[in-house]
Amino acid sequence: MQTKKTAFFFDLDNTLFDYEASFKKASLFAFRSIYSSGEQNTKIEEKWFIHYKYFCDSYWQAYENHRITREEYQSKRLLSSLRAAGLRNFSHLELQKFQQLFEVNIHLFVEPYSWIRDIFQVLTRYEIVYGIITNGSTIVQRNKIKQLQLHIPDKRIYISSEIKVAKPSPEIFHLVKENTTACDFYYVGDSYSLDMVPAILAKWTAIWWNPLRLSVMNDNNPHHNCYSSNELIETIKRCIE
Repeated sequence: MQTKKTAFFFDLDNTLFDYEASFKKASLFAFRSIYSSGEQNTKIEEKWFIHYKYFCDSYWQAYENHRITREEYQSKRLLSSLRAAGLRNFSHLELQKFQQLFEVNIHLFVEPYSWIRDIFQVLTRYEIVYGIITNGSTIVQRNKIKQLQLHIPDKRIYISSEIKVAKPSPEIFHLVKENTTACDFYYVGDSYSLDMVPAILAKWTAIWWNPLRLSVMNDNNPHHNCYSSNELIETIKRCIE
């Protein structure tokens, strides 16, 4: 049994909780604040959200490659989805209101995966250091973490906006390693490009939470590829026992 020599860090969105589910609920909540026909219209909401999700994915590469800013990304995906759904023109203030309401309230729709607490109980029992490494803004990400109620010490939470380095740069993993007393480092995440690749390049053991059974895109193979929660739990147990 390893004690106090092993460190496990986790991605946040879609690793500790179902981000897609909370994203949809928060998006529809914000949408209702700028569009109202007098009563909730599920057909219009669902029609809009299908377009919204499409444009979120469509503009993502431009944002990821720094061709557009975060604010431009948010504005483009919303405006394009409203137009595609055939809805009226919205003012700049209404568009700002949507994004503000989304960011302020998304944490209210966050629920940890049912098996996450089991993993954290195992890590606690074996006195394993654990924490979070995530991209995102301080307020939004810390509100999500607080809502999860996983009791992770602040000093073990690394958010890109706070430390001025973001995934997929391996530097974020080097920084965490320098500030953590441990010999072996493990990272659990759902994104191959943002989580697995930089963790591997930083010489961490990469555990891919991969319920969608996605394929590896280059020669950087994760050390463990977990398709189910049972596989993930068993993999973590084998790493620490």
